[in-house]
Amino acid sequence: MFFYIISNILQIEINGPITPVTSSYVKKAIKIANEKNYDFILMIINTPGGLESAMREIVKEILNSKVKVIAYVYPSGSRAASAGVFIVLSSHITAMASGTNIGSASPVSLTGGMDSIMQKKVMNDANAFLKSILRTRNKPEFWSDSFVIYAKSYSSSQMKEFGLIDYLVDNVNELLDSISIKNKVIDKLNMSLREKILEKIADPNIAYFLLIIGLYGIIFELASPGWGISGTIGVIALLLSLFALQVLSANLVGLLLIIIAFILFFAEIKLQTGGFLAIGGTVSFLIGSLMLFDISNPQIRISIFSILTALLLTLIFFFVIIAFAIKALKQKPQTGSESIIGRVGVAIENFQKGEGRVMILGEIWFAQSNDNILKDDKVEVIGIEGLTLKVRKINSS
Repeated sequence: MFFYIISNILQIEINGPITPVTSSYVKKAIKIANEKNYDFILMIINTPGGLESAMREIVKEILNSKVKVIAYVYPSGSRAASAGVFIVLSSHITAMASGTNIGSASPVSLTGGMDSIMQKKVMNDANAFLKSILRTRNKPEFWSDSFVIYAKSYSSSQMKEFGLIDYLVDNVNELLDSISIKNKVIDKLNMSLREKILEKIADPNIAYFLLIIGLYGIIFELASPGWGISGTIGVIALLLSLFALQVLSANLVGLLLIIIAFILFFAEIKLQTGGFLAIGGTVSFLIGSLMLFDISNPQIRISIFSILTALLLTLIFFFVIIAFAIKALKQKPQTGSESIIGRVGVAIENFQKGEGRVMILGEIWFAQSNDNILKDDKVEVIGIEGLTLKVRKINSS
């Protein structure tokens, strides 16, 4: 009888800029791997770099993961530039395919224009961070200067020669064989629909254009009376750009977009813009729902069907129930204190000093009048102040 030790591996892929979505995706994978007792996490990497804050979140998760993370720059032609350097070198096991490269880890400001002192501070901070990573992984710290200070890049063969990566292999099977993982079960964890959409939004190029569109949309709206489609697009685009730039979290932006959707639906009923605000509200509601809830998370799973059902019910609520309510409000009041104006009643006592009680529609009211009103005189309501009626004697001249 033969017994085989089977290694369970969770595979994820980072293919593009390092964004808040990438950070969330990696953190989710590490959490799943730790909870389900996977033996390894295989992280396939091809990135030009990205946001430092997102990179630091990923590195922190890797360094604290109980499950070993294998970073593999793959396939040939791929790279791990800038923020990718930190992620690869923080991993427990590192590998690169031939024809790949890594490096150029000098921090760059998204907005540019840093003065020399600030640039030096940022550079030293990044350099110290990479040195601490190399020290943790028992690799020579001096290489950090090369990556961060001098922005050097190296090929996969050079990295193997320098002892900065563990394996130089051309495919996944060869990599796992090199680590002596013969019997393995690989589960792939792909990005959810929510993550794929947010990843596109979080792309620095998209984020920049969203910011510009948002600002222009609001400027155009403020330059014209009322509120229309440009303001709606501007607000939505601005919120999405603030998420992409990590100014606001995905949950907060999602919540704000849903609130804005309700405001737009209500505004459409009041302003009747021909459906423009309703379309904006629908888009805002859908994007906000996807940002607020991760539909792939089994603990808080909300299906697309549920989101669409909620949207349909919301539309019915606003455009049927609320529309009827607003229409009713615009009509002349049929009940309440204002509806009593113009009604005819009778005095139930003699007025003293212009004040007395009257019976109107079967109800007794306190009333005031400039006329001399006696008991049983007919009166007409001409005004109301609080709970006191203003009346006149019908047969008075």
